[in-house]
Amino acid sequence: MDNNIYILRGGWFSFRLIDGWEEYDDDDSTHAFWHETETSWTGNFRITAFQWPNTNAPHVDKAYEYITTEIAENAGAQRIILGQNDCAYYKKESQQDGVANVVYYWITGKQNDIFICTFTIDKVQESMLINERELTSIQSMITSIKII
Repeated sequence: MDNNIYILRGGWFSFRLIDGWEEYDDDDSTHAFWHETETSWTGNFRITAFQWPNTNAPHVDKAYEYITTEIAENAGAQRIILGQNDCAYYKKESQQDGVANVVYYWITGKQNDIFICTFTIDKVQESMLINERELTSIQSMITSIKII
């Protein structure tokens, strides 16, 4: 697996983008990717990143608080470690244009930086081997997020 370093427009974070994954236009605050080299659609990966302004209480870890709230508010959510970061992880089913989807969520970060990462697939793909492979790639990309 070759990797390319993706640097956010504006330059405050980067991560390793797995070969074959390409960015596409979504909106200004979300960075959206898909696996271009696969013969059929295998899902969309999105990262939405936020930075809280510095607070008067530098010892307060806003990201940890946010992750803890996500776990409390989402059925089936669990705290996992990706790399060196805490992460809320869960999945939800949804409908879009009459198609059943599964959306995987990873919410991670440190101090004043938070990353809301999602991966959306068709529900019929959930138990396929390609989905397992894509989830491994997604978690690798999330693990590689660095504040620069």
